[in-house]
Amino acid sequence: MRNILFTITGFILGAAAVGALAFLPQNSGGAVKQTTAKSVATPHMSGTMNMSSGAMMGSASLATRKLTIQHVQKGCHVWSNGTTTGAMMRLHMRPGQRLSILDQDVDAHQMMEFSGPMRIHMGGPMMTNRGMTIMFMKKGIYRLGTKTVDMPGMGSMDVKTIGPDNHLRLIVTVA
Repeated sequence: MRNILFTITGFILGAAAVGALAFLPQNSGGAVKQTTAKSVATPHMSGTMNMSSGAMMGSASLATRKLTIQHVQKGCHVWSNGTTTGAMMRLHMRPGQRLSILDQDVDAHQMMEFSGPMRIHMGGPMMTNRGMTIMFMKKGIYRLGTKTVDMPGMGSMDVKTIGPDNHLRLIVTVA
């Protein structure tokens, strides 16, 4: 009889704990980087992001495009969209659509905007297995790229490559 009482008490306490967790507030750690023109670049995979902008409402139905910076032996790094790789990539996107970039290279990469109809805040460098998401709110042609960044503690990585390092360039046409 005592074992049945302990079992029932355990189920009741477990159900209460699960129910209490459902009502806890969500963690909103991390900062949101947003320009006044509603072009957004946020780091991801290093914390959660909350954005409370009216510009976000209309973009819920737009699919996020994904690019990866991959390590290769010839040229050190390339863009990859899952089917195509290269040092230069062209994308066509719609206003409000997001581009998610993940760094899978051994080097840290800093995204840069060379030209475009509006300035996009890029944030800090992306380390391996880190990335960022960029939202393109204004129509036009954005010319982006990366530069490799020396990070403390990364000097000990001796990865052999062939030839000079590629300069990653990205042209995004938003129409």
